[in-house]
Amino acid sequence: MKTILTLSLALLLTFTACSNEEEPVVEPETPHQAFITNLGSLCGETFIGASTFPDNPENALVDTELRAHISRCEEGLVQIDLYRDGDTWHATWIVSEKEDGLHLYHDHIGEKEYPEGEEPLTGYGGFADDRGNEFAQYFPADEATAEMLPEATTNEWRMEMDLENGIFVYGLERHNEPRFRAELYLN
Repeated sequence: MKTILTLSLALLLTFTACSNEEEPVVEPETPHQAFITNLGSLCGETFIGASTFPDNPENALVDTELRAHISRCEEGLVQIDLYRDGDTWHATWIVSEKEDGLHLYHDHIGEKEYPEGEEPLTGYGGFADDRGNEFAQYFPADEATAEMLPEATTNEWRMEMDLENGIFVYGLERHNEPRFRAELYLN
């Protein structure tokens, strides 16, 4: 009887050890990873709307239709093309996972021509900080932006999405004051 009990205990310990070894360890998804996954789930979608701030009609993005098309989605990268007045290419927002974290990059160089008097300024952005979640991220200006545009050192971009209601919001603050905000709706 003692041998059977010892054998049973040994088998139980063996099966327990084997079952623990076979279970994969799944790392929890970070808010940055969840955000880019949610953004990537919208690949191919277009959001249409307008700026809600500022109201200065001299700003190229005010009093115009804005269209954001999520055009490219790869693992760790989502590209959003921004158009104004329906077909004038304005910018591409590139959100990507980098070694230093989730990064937002503004690309203003493309195949489309700029309106007369406008010159592209490209390459600015920042890394997401820890305030965001799976539906919203905050991107304070990085060092490259501060070097390129000293006045933008305090810039902070925000991207938000409401998947349930089909809303995408892009905003910019400078010196903790609103500078630009667009609200776009799933088309």
